[in-house]
Amino acid sequence: MAEYKQGDKIIILDYNGKPLVPQVVARIEEIYPDGKYRLDLPDGAACFEYAEHFQKIDEDTYTKYLKAVHEREQELPLDLKIDIRKFVAKRPRLRREIYRNYELDKKYVSIIHAYAGRISMYGRENIPNQFIWEFEDAKQGIIQTRSFFHDIDESIKEVDVPDQANAPVIL
Repeated sequence: MAEYKQGDKIIILDYNGKPLVPQVVARIEEIYPDGKYRLDLPDGAACFEYAEHFQKIDEDTYTKYLKAVHEREQELPLDLKIDIRKFVAKRPRLRREIYRNYELDKKYVSIIHAYAGRISMYGRENIPNQFIWEFEDAKQGIIQTRSFFHDIDESIKEVDVPDQANAPVIL
């Protein structure tokens, strides 16, 4: 068994002794006498693990996998927190458009949440193109619906268009 020390960079293994897919890296934060290690994860969280569930990796490998972890992370949009009936009552002429955009917005949020989870779990390269297309379509759609609501009521946040193809939609 390898000797580990604080600050070592490691990759977490599954119960077969192979790296998790997608790969998860961490740093050893503390070592306990009972054989447990406290690991500092990339998202700022920490966990306890035993030495047989991780292995030491070099700095280049750590950096490569850490970059992949950050690319998989996405801030997900939230449902609009508005009482739609009151919102429509204040704007009766836009009733049909408001309801249509509200329903589309709920659909897009649902798609983004479902597919973002799959993408982060399996990696973008392992997802069928149809799902990627639907995910990208939902990201563009939510930009349009949130812009529509922002134009009516400026307290509703507008969405920025991501610069790169893999960038998350930030709301």
